[in-house]
Formats: sequence, structure tokens, C-alpha cells
Amino acid sequence: MAAASVAPMLRSAPRLEAAPASQPRDRWLLMRLLSAGQSIPRLADRLIDELGSLGSVLSTSEERLRQLGADSNCIAMLGLIRETLGAVLERNVGEQPLIENGLALADAMHSEMAYLRVEQVRVAFLDAGRRLIRIELLSNGTVRHAHIYPREIARRCLELSASSVVLVHNHPSGDPTPSPEDVLLTKRVRRALEAIDVSLLDHLIVGRRGTVSFDACGLM
Repeated sequence: MAAASVAPMLRSAPRLEAAPASQPRDRWLLMRLLSAGQSIPRLADRLIDELGSLGSVLSTSEERLRQLGADSNCIAMLGLIRETLGAVLERNVGEQPLIENGLALADAMHSEMAYLRVEQVRVAFLDAGRRLIRIELLSNGTVRHAHIYPREIARRCLELSASSVVLVHNHPSGDPTPSPEDVLLTKRVRRALEAIDVSLLDHLIVGRRGTVSFDACGLM
């Protein structure tokens, strides 16, 4: 798709400085957590090197964690940490922001993701009233690519009792124009969610030049 066809839909935002790297802190925290469970001392380094951040480790599937060397005790501990964080951060229903459309998240996502140096995928999970349940980091990838697993998104929807989601990822190049692969992937995610009666409300692509909404561009 030509850039001109989506340019009117770009949501611009002020230029922000890149956030300082959090990997040293993430490594230290993860090592302390895993050592408490008597897991392999170098496992923390392996998980951070492969997945990129503590948030990504906590949102990674059990199958993938096993592939990276995590044992049952480690996986159980990470699951407990994830659920504990969810309980601590959970808001009362009346306090949850209403997300009428994907662009309601555009400014917040731009400020957090526009200047990331690697491609990252996040998912906003919404309840039946389109109130935000939570936003989770699904994947932390490379400069050019981050994996998106439709089945993993569907699984989290069932766990969180979500009724709709907004998919968000960034283009480190700075250009948020959707690629043919982005369009194809959106269709795959939508089909996977339809199978469990969950709707894909929008797909946002964030870049330094702005944010593109698939819904606003008629790409849904």
C-alpha cells in the first residue's frame, strides 16, 4: 500500500527522547527471582538475552520458556509473579478507561513505543463494555521483526475474559505505513479471535512520524 493512502490517518506526537535501557535492572530482578526458586543461575541471562525484557519473559508462553531451559519450578514461579502483578495493578471496573476505538490508545502508545530501537508487540485487552482490562507486552523482537502469535493472544483473551482487543506494534524505521505482511497478519489474528467470539477492534502501527489505525484506514 502506498504511503500516501494512509498519510491522512497519521496521528502525530511530539518528539520524545528514548527511554534509558532497563535490561540491567531486568537482569538483576529476574536473577533474584529465579535464585529464590533455586533455578539455574544463568537462566536469567539466557531469558533476557532471548526475550529482551522482564515484561516479555513474564508474558512468554510456558512452551517457549521450556525451550529456553526453564524447569517446572521456574515456570510456576513466573506464573505466580504474573498473577500477583495482575492482582496488584488491577483496577476497579468503574475506574477502567473506556476505549471507544483504537485511536483512544494512540497517543499513549506513541509516547511509549515510537522511539524503541526494536520492534515490539503489545495487546490491549478490553472487557464487554470496552473498558481496558490491561495492556500486555506480547513480543520483543529485532529492528525488523517481532513475532506475533494469534494463538497466544486468543489464550490470554480467555484467561482475562476479554471481549475485544487492540493490537499495537511499532516500526523502528520511523515509518508507520502498514506493510503487506502487517495486513496479512491482522487478518490471521482477527480469524483466530473470531473463533473464540472475541473481536479485533483495531491494529495500531506506531512510528516516529505518527500512528496508523487499521480501522481508520479501512484495513480491518
